[in-house]
Amino acid sequence: MKTACFYYSRTGRTRSIMEKLAALLDADLFEYTDGKDRSGVKGYLVSCVDSFRKLPEVKIIGGEPEWDKYDRVIVAMPTWSEMPCVVGKAFLKQYSPKFRGTLNLVVTHMAKTDYDKAIRKAYAYSAVTPESHLSLQTKNHDPGVEIKRFAKSLQKKE
Repeated sequence: MKTACFYYSRTGRTRSIMEKLAALLDADLFEYTDGKDRSGVKGYLVSCVDSFRKLPEVKIIGGEPEWDKYDRVIVAMPTWSEMPCVVGKAFLKQYSPKFRGTLNLVVTHMAKTDYDKAIRKAYAYSAVTPESHLSLQTKNHDPGVEIKRFAKSLQKKE
């Protein structure tokens, strides 16, 4: 099964997670963005405010993949204000009609609580019903075990 992994990362945590997951699944890795500089404290505050605004236009860095060659798509995004980030929601709305395989979501967050509710909110922006999802805490925590478990569960579905 050929997999494409897509991620948006404001701080680098989601990128790191998706690099590990893509390596475990021998998947192609793509980054998407809205082109805004969201770094630092100012970027954090802007991101929180943007969570309640109109969805931005996003693009895949390096250009769009050949969608037809992928049996599975994994989309990762951080949470902002306990919601899927606006960049991730925009990506799902804009690109999910092009997905040809199954969709899986990864939502990263810093809180200890599970973010399944936030993931389910992201479903509303997708033209495809996700097959599975992973809610992953990143603060003061090594998510390696959960990443491996998620990869293994996806491999069982092949």
